[in-house]
Amino acid sequence: TFPFELIAGNHDTVGMDNFAACLPHRLGSITGTYGKEYYFDHKGLARFIMISPNLNLNGVDYEYLKGNSRYNWVASAIDGARTAGIPWVIVGMHKNCITVGVKSCEIGTDLLGLLVDKKVDLILQGHEHNYQRSKQLATGSACTAVPINSYNSNCAVDDGSDNVYNKGAGSVLVISGGGGRSLYSVSSGDSEAGYFAKWSSSFGFTKFTVTGTEIS
Repeated sequence: TFPFELIAGNHDTVGMDNFAACLPHRLGSITGTYGKEYYFDHKGLARFIMISPNLNLNGVDYEYLKGNSRYNWVASAIDGARTAGIPWVIVGMHKNCITVGVKSCEIGTDLLGLLVDKKVDLILQGHEHNYQRSKQLATGSACTAVPINSYNSNCAVDDGSDNVYNKGAGSVLVISGGGGRSLYSVSSGDSEAGYFAKWSSSFGFTKFTVTGTEIS
């Protein structure tokens, strides 16, 4: 009865419905399709929006391109949380875009741009088998979009060096993939390394404590 929350990964494209049936949603009402594309609110503290970019699940492509129905669904879920006064918006998915590991931008720049433009508080990803935490990212006049395969320092509003970020100033990306199989390397020489405050090729997991004023 422990409340696991599942979202599909690239190894789960065939069996996701079975996994979802085994470990069902237990945290109240949801909007969408559990395990694939859904959101729920928890204790008035956070809206969790779980999506499956760049996956084909049961013959259905989950692509989030600017202006298409899935992109608009995510945008509406974010806006709805803000309108409802929910303190935190957290978006989770399996695949990556910017990273100091071995992966490329598989989710697409349209989706990354949407999340950063709307200042989603926390973006959670896996896929890379390591740990990475970004600087706090936001767009503006000097950073109209976060470029991939290069670094624009104007897109980082807080370098994260003191391990503290200001709520509402931008988005923090956490890739937590330190379990399940052998680890992937990380590189300080990666062209996107400037976007990140911390990284580690080591086993582990990430625990978040959420209050109305802080995520730690």
